[in-house]
Amino acid sequence: MNTGFAQSHPLLQILLFVSCISVTMLIMHPVFLIISFLLSSLYIIISFGTGRFFSALKINLITSIMIIIINPLISHAGVTVLTYLPSGNPFTLESVIFGFAAALLMSCTINWFFCLNSVMTSDNIIYLFGKIAPKFALLISMTLGFSGKLSDHYKSVKAAHKCFTPSKRTLYYGIKQNIKIISSVIQWSLENSVDTADSMKSRGYETGKRTEYNDYKLRLSEIILIVFIIISDSVIAAAYFSEYIYYSYYPLLSIETDNILSYIVFIIYALLCLIPLVSDLMEAKKWKNSGSVI
Repeated sequence: MNTGFAQSHPLLQILLFVSCISVTMLIMHPVFLIISFLLSSLYIIISFGTGRFFSALKINLITSIMIIIINPLISHAGVTVLTYLPSGNPFTLESVIFGFAAALLMSCTINWFFCLNSVMTSDNIIYLFGKIAPKFALLISMTLGFSGKLSDHYKSVKAAHKCFTPSKRTLYYGIKQNIKIISSVIQWSLENSVDTADSMKSRGYETGKRTEYNDYKLRLSEIILIVFIIISDSVIAAAYFSEYIYYSYYPLLSIETDNILSYIVFIIYALLCLIPLVSDLMEAKKWKNSGSVI
């Protein structure tokens, strides 16, 4: 989708997504997790549609339920014992709360990676890392492009197999058909990889100087946003290491949010997460105004 933020400079895009994902994963503060999940979900809904949001939500629910169930069973730290498992290990409230926090962290990470994959194209990856690490950039860009093709091919093969599926089928028949579909998709992917390698070789890959398909230029507004991202990350890191945004799940749940600096840091992180959404809304408003003028 060619939204406002998708049209911005790749450096701004990668810095924003790395910042949002890093803060979410490295600082497991409940307020950060809630802000990250709500704003990333809002961004997906407004910019990419409710269908894409529910697709991501489906994955989030599956992973979240697994984490919430498994964590209290394998982690027995915490002082608030709710009951005892058949093995004799304690089932603690802190492990349950940590399981919910870990599930929310995973959901936030999935949301932001979904946004990154939707916004950043293979051209952006090659532009950023092509001169520094050309092989790595090519590998990442091909992986991003190939994942979508693999999914589409799987759906087409599955649709074709449905034409030969009987009305009454057993569980064994369904498993057997899925194995055939996956085998067909893997075979297609291997053949496609060989064709891609032959095509690149015949076109003279790495025989001369690499050229750029797009020549991005940093605008003043993008430079200001990049500076804001760097400053925001510095402030959040300083507040975290200074324990102004202190939190602890074990052995007892403890969250300190009674100082003004912590609220300022939360607002800064919220503004950071709002950058792509605001960019898309401004672009949509600009197009709406231009349409009304015409």
